[in-house]
Amino acid sequence: MTFFAHFSELTSIQPVMPFDAQNIQLIILGLISAVVPLVHAKFLNDSQRRKALVFWVGMIVFLEFSRQIWALSLGSYDFSEMLPLHLCGLQIILMPIMLKTNKRTWRTFVYLTAMIGALAAIFFNEGILERYPLWHFQSLQSFIIHGLIMMVPLYDIIWFKFRPSFKELPFATLLMGYLAIQNYIINIFTGGNYLFVTFAPRNTPLELVSSIVGPTLYVPVMFVIIHVIWTLQLLPFHFQRKVV
Repeated sequence: MTFFAHFSELTSIQPVMPFDAQNIQLIILGLISAVVPLVHAKFLNDSQRRKALVFWVGMIVFLEFSRQIWALSLGSYDFSEMLPLHLCGLQIILMPIMLKTNKRTWRTFVYLTAMIGALAAIFFNEGILERYPLWHFQSLQSFIIHGLIMMVPLYDIIWFKFRPSFKELPFATLLMGYLAIQNYIINIFTGGNYLFVTFAPRNTPLELVSSIVGPTLYVPVMFVIIHVIWTLQLLPFHFQRKVV
């Protein structure tokens, strides 16, 4: 059945190409997946919103586990590709920790990583582009889960009035550094490219960065770019505090 087949078996089916009609439809699906829970929360009280957020995080975990079951069903589990070790995959651990602890450090880290990481995956989905068609389990699962992942920190900010700050940036830097080193080692053993710390993924802005700075400087420059993006994410809240 082609809906669940690995991309290597789909040679006769046109895959999603960057920003073609199939890709645009999937991008819209991802954005709708982010918007619907945010709009739904408008009709809930705070207690109900908390329960709804737990439900949506549970849905993210469920969707990732369904992908793992699909990967196992292929008969040969690809450790270089299927482990949930990218930033968005790691949210199945980070988001439950965030909900359980309710600590600012974890809420900020989820905000910094989940929103921009999921948004990038929606527009530049390296795992789907040039591999899978629109109507495939992996395509639909990927864009729906990334929409939900992007939604969670926005939900926290819009409905729970969470305001991240630069005080949590050192924690985010240390945790990101640890994850990068961990995944680099895992990549050596699996032949994968988790967190994109081994090489730049195709059809993404990181590919352009790598072509400009070269493979040696790629990771350090990427780390700098990440912190520039994080700074831009935190600045609006910093200025808001200054005004107040």
